[in-house]
Amino acid sequence: MACPVTVYRPTASNDARRIVFYLHGGGLVYGERDDLPSPYVRAITDAGSTLVCADYPLAPETALPNIVDALYETWRTEVAEPIGRGDCIDYLLFGRSAGAYLALLLAREIRLRGQDLPQPAGIMSFYGYYNLGEPWVSEPASAYLALPEVSLGEVERIVERGGAPTSGPKALRYALYVYARQHEGAWLALMGLDGATPKRSVSSWSLSADDLAALPPLFIAASTGDEDVPYRVSKQLSRQATRAHMKSAYYLPHDFDRDVTNPAGMEAYQAAIAWMDALNTR
Repeated sequence: MACPVTVYRPTASNDARRIVFYLHGGGLVYGERDDLPSPYVRAITDAGSTLVCADYPLAPETALPNIVDALYETWRTEVAEPIGRGDCIDYLLFGRSAGAYLALLLAREIRLRGQDLPQPAGIMSFYGYYNLGEPWVSEPASAYLALPEVSLGEVERIVERGGAPTSGPKALRYALYVYARQHEGAWLALMGLDGATPKRSVSSWSLSADDLAALPPLFIAASTGDEDVPYRVSKQLSRQATRAHMKSAYYLPHDFDRDVTNPAGMEAYQAAIAWMDALNTR
């Protein structure tokens, strides 16, 4: 089932020939499709792209394999079908943090489901990750250990409301992520990756060397001061992917682009848009 989206049309023309399909962050447990600050929305649409911001089912109510299945259906409705109708020529996948991880998984999913499907022209990964088997995913994170402890009971009270939400405001669900990063193995458990079947294994939801080599061109942005997803993860991705360009911010926090008063955020988006425009000439 396709999930809700918000569509932003280009400001100068209704005849956009490219879609940017955006996925929000939030550790897969919280977040909303409309979290992209408005200056960046305008920058993308001013550059002539249609920006499609999508929700997706959240963990732990929905396990990661089912999140990806639902995301694929949303992509099929919002991207593949318009391309099939000739409404646009190509598209890019774009995500921040967990959304960048999902963008990479979605690109793999599209490739594996058939070469007859429209493949992304590129992926913009802002401070994302790609390997759930690395120790930092399972080990307690110092930045979150410094916060008041969140108990399993509090997690259960949040999720017992029922249903499978596709939108989770930070004020209501952030405690889930704090819990996930405070307790060993808790994040993977919330994703539903218990290893009971191959589809529930960590390796199934990590990109292999072959997966990375098969990715389309990547634009990667991350900060050296990232306290959440280690900066080295983005550096590793830039080195292992076949075609990657990396833009670094310095000494800023994980989601460095959240502060729109800091020019580093807009600099990253301007670099990403220039990279995106250059894809047409490659």
